Amino acid sequence: MINAILDTQLVMTVNNKVGTLAEITNVISASQINLIAISASAVENIGHIYFVTENNAEAKRLLKLRKYDIREEKVVLVTLDHKPGALQGVTTKIAQAGIDLTLLYGSVEKEGIISRVVMIAEDNKALLLAIRT
Repeated sequence: MINAILDTQLVMTVNNKVGTLAEITNVISASQINLIAISASAVENIGHIYFVTENNAEAKRLLKLRKYDIREEKVVLVTLDHKPGALQGVTTKIAQAGIDLTLLYGSVEKEGIISRVVMIAEDNKALLLAIRT
């Protein structure tokens, strides 16, 4: 099973300090909002957090109330079977279509049935089409 939709991720740029990610995830979890996927990285003193939730609008509103810099970015959210080769099949379709991915991250439970993968390309509509064909 492969399902792909256009969706939105939230993007934050923060100072890289101990506890910042804990503060952000506390705001989200305290509001009973589930994370679908999250990625975080830091270079020197700047942290970048990318995530998709089950209620981005509310997560964004709550984080803005706490003065976090947060923006939205269009993504393709892919749901696929959690089994060996599933992602490889999708990435092969993308490569054959000549699409260059600029970001990819995902999440899955060890014993999960499905994986969720967030993808971004220069042309997300072409990416979506390539995955669906």
